[in-house]
Amino acid sequence: MTDIEDMIRIAIRSEVDAAENYGKATEQTKIFLLKDKFKFLQNEEVGHKNLLEKLFRAKFPDRDMVLPEDSEMPFLSFEVTDDMQLSEILKNAMEAEKIASDFYKEMEQAAEEENEKAMARYLSSMEESHYYLLKSELEIAYNFELYDEVHDMMHAGP
Repeated sequence: MTDIEDMIRIAIRSEVDAAENYGKATEQTKIFLLKDKFKFLQNEEVGHKNLLEKLFRAKFPDRDMVLPEDSEMPFLSFEVTDDMQLSEILKNAMEAEKIASDFYKEMEQAAEEENEKAMARYLSSMEESHYYLLKSELEIAYNFELYDEVHDMMHAGP
């Protein structure tokens, strides 16, 4: 694919985008417990970004950390818009987490040092766990959306 420096830059950009979109998803959902999960995922992605930035600074101390623009990204991150159904947000986020997990597996192969390989394995595993968290929420969301459609007075209150 590309060298490890570019892969780290791409990964950082991807984590920044994911954190931003989980923040949007947090604001958009009305489901209290799902808000907590989106906030958790947002914080996880910020943590991944911080870890990758630390790796970049250690490996390339004399280089600027210039992140790629959207058009330079080899894959699309998921994007949350105001008109999206909850199930669509979850499906897109699941796909992004799968792509990220696969990307970190590629990064592990490209890495030369064992600590870099271990970090890539860790990040791949974390993204995969995010995928499964979102998958379980998708099942709940389908039921919630259906319930919401069938029972239009659901949010009317007492």
